[in-house]
Amino acid sequence: MLKPVDVKAELLGADYKRDPRPTFERLHARGEIVPARMPLFGDVLLVVSHAGVAAFLKDPKRFVQHPANAGVSWLTNLQAWMPRTMRAVSGSMITQDDPEHRRLRGLVDQAFSRRGVEGLRGRIGEIADQLLDAVQASSRCDLVDQFARRLPLMVIAELLGLPKEDHDKLQIWAQGLVKGTSLMSLAMTVPRMSRMGGYIRRQIASTRARPRPGLLNELILAERHGDRLDDDELLAMVFLLFFAGHETTTHLISVGTLSLLQHPQTLARVKGDASLLAQTVEELLRFTSVVEMTKPRHNTLEGEFLGLQVRRGQMMFACLAAANFDPEVFDKPNRFDIDRTPNPHLAFGSGVHFCLGHQLARLEAQIALERLFSRYPDVSLAVCGQDLSWKTNLGLRGLKTMPVRLG
Repeated sequence: MLKPVDVKAELLGADYKRDPRPTFERLHARGEIVPARMPLFGDVLLVVSHAGVAAFLKDPKRFVQHPANAGVSWLTNLQAWMPRTMRAVSGSMITQDDPEHRRLRGLVDQAFSRRGVEGLRGRIGEIADQLLDAVQASSRCDLVDQFARRLPLMVIAELLGLPKEDHDKLQIWAQGLVKGTSLMSLAMTVPRMSRMGGYIRRQIASTRARPRPGLLNELILAERHGDRLDDDELLAMVFLLFFAGHETTTHLISVGTLSLLQHPQTLARVKGDASLLAQTVEELLRFTSVVEMTKPRHNTLEGEFLGLQVRRGQMMFACLAAANFDPEVFDKPNRFDIDRTPNPHLAFGSGVHFCLGHQLARLEAQIALERLFSRYPDVSLAVCGQDLSWKTNLGLRGLKTMPVRLG
């Protein structure tokens, strides 16, 4: 068997986060599926080809989310020792298999369907303008902290119907949930998660007692065949919406802006023609690939997959980012090309766990970029691109800060 890829050295380093394309070329040269050694998880398999990732994600019976369904008991044993909030969150929708996943997804889809995403366009634009107004008096700002992070957080907080006066502390909690991949960083997450969990439980109770407009109330009211979400399921869902709807979109906006600044001819086209924004965001979803890989899945069936013998219980990851640079699917994949047609990227995954918030993420990114470049057409990096500091989170590609001159 091939020597395992050292994930810490190859997929967490600053050079990789700055430009992952050489790493993807090496991964593709090794095959569709490669062995790897990953912090905390040990020996795993990475599915890296576009066809392989699609097949992997579309076979939820063989490749399951919950390890117990593949005869692996570590998560069940670990959950028994988890604090209350962490235990509830560990059982969220994205960690479940059918029929439980289908049940939870059906209830959440029902709540989401009542609130058309396109109807949020005006309010998202207002929030973006408000944030850009706040930096107007400055010659420079940190685009991550003052815009890219705040916009999706304020949108998801308002969407849920959480009080405006709580938005600042929600940002602090959300930012501190995942700081890295070490045991120490995970230990530091527990008290932060407990504080946020206590707050969310209070909001659930107050919304039950006095219903107020917002997605939280819609989730409380959602019902299918007499079934409703209990308080632990509501808590897990709010955590999921916060992390999935905030952290990932933050990185899409900030790293997407960086990519456009690094491709001035393309940026000039986008500034001159707002109709290009939708296809620009699609290419940014592929080119930035800020969600690098899925949550782990476990193989239930001993046998071959993509030419490799895979044991039952084997932990596996779909490397979405590598799949988005597969030369078998994308012509000149290392090139940023907003005219790429078709563009079958897998930024939102595939199959039954396809990202619930894909429409909202696309809309937020389009509005954020349009507002930023129309308000500050001469915005530029305030530091050399090589000096930007990248986060080292496993599975997410994002900037710590992004100092810019506003023009």
